[in-house]
Amino acid sequence: MDFSPQVLAQALARGLALALLLQPLSVSATQVAQMSSQVQVQASQLTIFKQNLGLYFPANWRLAYSEQHGDMFSAEFVPAKEMLAHWSSLYCVQGFKGMAASIDPEAFLDGFAEQYRNTCEGEMHYQKLGASELGGKASYSAMLTCDKMPHTHRGERGIDKPVGEIGHYTVIAGEEDLFLLHQSARGEALLSTSSLKIAPPIERIADMASLR
Repeated sequence: MDFSPQVLAQALARGLALALLLQPLSVSATQVAQMSSQVQVQASQLTIFKQNLGLYFPANWRLAYSEQHGDMFSAEFVPAKEMLAHWSSLYCVQGFKGMAASIDPEAFLDGFAEQYRNTCEGEMHYQKLGASELGGKASYSAMLTCDKMPHTHRGERGIDKPVGEIGHYTVIAGEEDLFLLHQSARGEALLSTSSLKIAPPIERIADMASLR
């Protein structure tokens, strides 16, 4: 499938919109790190364009949202007691059908980072972590941080005070489709993001053999 610049821009904007969700932080940065390394885990399987992606999550996480809209798929996981409009940690999987032939993972992240920069109301950092191969598939990872991210949730108005955000992003290129995975945390305690770490989203992957 040939994606025009306009369609690609829409995909990048949609990807960013799905990542920018409202929440105040109710736990410390240390607790966020602990949540991402819980011993008790549960298996979850997503079907993306008739392909299966296996994931592992702490037992106190849940699938909060899943949607396929045309050639774009998204699913979002949050801690069980939190809502999409009010989260402290988020794991998001997005699929872009037929886009692997149109743009490579690094270039996709570059475009995503520009959209992210335009949304951030404070200091933004884009730290490239480099390319790797995952299950025979090309991928590229980066960290994105913003010390003043506005509260938005699919166009719904949130509280006025922006929060800090840190996210670890990985783009995976299948034979046909492109996949964006990210694990993020937000909150007032993250206003100073330069020294914070967050687990890479690929640590949640249990099985990606069927992704194409």
